[in-house]
Amino acid sequence: MKSKLNEALSVLPDRLKRSVLSLNEREQMDVSELRMRKGKWFSAVLYGKEYFICSDGRLMTECSDACNVLDEDIAFTFRKAFNGSVHAYPREMSEGFITICGGNRVGFCGTAVFDESGKNIESTSNISSLNIRISKEIKDCSDPIYYRVFKDGLCSVIISSAPCGGKTTVIRDLGRKLSEAYKVCIIDERGEIASVHNGIPQCDVGARTDVFNRYPKTTAIITAVRALSPDVIICDEIGQAVEIDALRYAYTSGVKLICTCHASDMNDLTSRPVAGKLIKEKAFDAAVFLGTGSMCGKIISIDKLK
Repeated sequence: MKSKLNEALSVLPDRLKRSVLSLNEREQMDVSELRMRKGKWFSAVLYGKEYFICSDGRLMTECSDACNVLDEDIAFTFRKAFNGSVHAYPREMSEGFITICGGNRVGFCGTAVFDESGKNIESTSNISSLNIRISKEIKDCSDPIYYRVFKDGLCSVIISSAPCGGKTTVIRDLGRKLSEAYKVCIIDERGEIASVHNGIPQCDVGARTDVFNRYPKTTAIITAVRALSPDVIICDEIGQAVEIDALRYAYTSGVKLICTCHASDMNDLTSRPVAGKLIKEKAFDAAVFLGTGSMCGKIISIDKLK
């Protein structure tokens, strides 16, 4: 985890980097986000709560003694995140985030720049806020699911929780473990599962895993089935109606599915238009529900669906 933080710090100006390195060892390990807002104060998110960072490493709920974020700090970090050339990353500029070394993600906002149609955002100017999300890998965090759900072999599973339930971390680790015996395709539409940087997954997703990085789910799922003969397809946050046909194509072709969805319990899950329809069609063998907060990533319940 510490190496992930150090890689994230590589895009910060020295003054702000030193303040983070002044945190105690435990706090450094627990940082999940570093936030910069132009003309305001440098902050970190730990344990789900945002704290302002002082130059001597103190974490404060009040901003009075915190490090200021200067215009040049924003400019420096933004430039470093894009390797000095925003024009080389048009999709990232339009979507508002970029994955950097280590699988960390820099999100940003400012003033939207629209294309000639006036309908689509093609870039962002006057960057005012940056959020560096520290990539988290927790090896073997999927063991409880792996040994309970897959004990009799490969099957299709939908994993659900309220937001911040650790779903992405769990399916990343599931992909790694399943790839020991099966061919795995990860559909990484938002670049959060494998955290590909310069074509190489920054997270350990396994030896027999192929990654469709930043593809639309529908295109990637169909291409995976037709071209890469996977045993299992893993994708995050299903929920758009256009995804149903692609997911149906995969499971009727004999490919197992591991998907996630925002839902807190079975009633919530089955009420979701996409997940509910696929469950009704018997696309999944089991539904796993994870907790949040102190129960983040931990199993609350497992429901058999067949």
